[in-house]
Amino acid sequence: MSITSFLKVIGRGSKGAGDLDRHQAKEVFAQILEGNVSDLELGAFCIAMRIKGESVSELMGFMDALQPHLNLLNLGSRPAIVLPSYNGARKQANLTPLLASMLSSYGFTVLIQGIEKDQTRVTSYEIFKSLGWPILTTKNEFGTLLTSNKPIFCPLKVISPALQKLLDVRERIGLRNTGHVLAKLINPTLQNPWQVSNYTHPEYPDKLREFFQLRSANAILMRGSEGEPTASLQRLPEMHFLFPNGNELTSPEERFEDPTPFREIDAISTASITQQILSGQIGCPNSILRQATQISTMAGLH
Repeated sequence: MSITSFLKVIGRGSKGAGDLDRHQAKEVFAQILEGNVSDLELGAFCIAMRIKGESVSELMGFMDALQPHLNLLNLGSRPAIVLPSYNGARKQANLTPLLASMLSSYGFTVLIQGIEKDQTRVTSYEIFKSLGWPILTTKNEFGTLLTSNKPIFCPLKVISPALQKLLDVRERIGLRNTGHVLAKLINPTLQNPWQVSNYTHPEYPDKLREFFQLRSANAILMRGSEGEPTASLQRLPEMHFLFPNGNELTSPEERFEDPTPFREIDAISTASITQQILSGQIGCPNSILRQATQISTMAGLH
């Protein structure tokens, strides 16, 4: 099926492009996920959406199309939180595994869902591998990994091979696409756990707030550090806790002056320092400690 009629709507540049309604967005994205569009059309879609940006109606429709392509995991009854990890470390250490372990110690089942490798960054997957922490390889082993009482890394290629294929288009066109936006919004479970949604661009908070409210999700909106769902060592930004009933609570921004224990940011070095922090040999950075405490308190565990 051709998606030319949809491209005519979204492909008219930053000022002339229109938005697809939810039904149209679901239709076009279903065709993409099912591999029914040509490479030329797919490239045109990715570039058009990159220039235009996604509307809330489009995000809702795209997610509607994505749902049948998700291998959803059963968390059981324990409180849980999902952390998306799609950027990794570039200039500072990737603190997502450390935050995940702190949240786990506070009583959460913690899932990190994301990519395995990035040629220019240090991913959470690589740190998990260095730590020897649980990494999901098939949906069927998830129940066994839950008994480890450690954070679990869930690769996107296991959660949604179809969406991973769309993310891989980046290697051919050199740009991230709508698939990356959606990947960060995935709830890969049968339940409605808390999920962190971190953003870097100022136009996204209002869109994401409306998206999660329409989906009646438990969501935490925050400006991430280098695209990861964590505080930096120097700053814990405001976190906006969105509840399914429409209520919202906000924790205040906090600043810190801790010296960094992370001298190198490669996976092995980060894993080593993370392990030393968790074993008590090195103090946990106050920003991460405060983030874990705020999430635990606001989400109702303490």
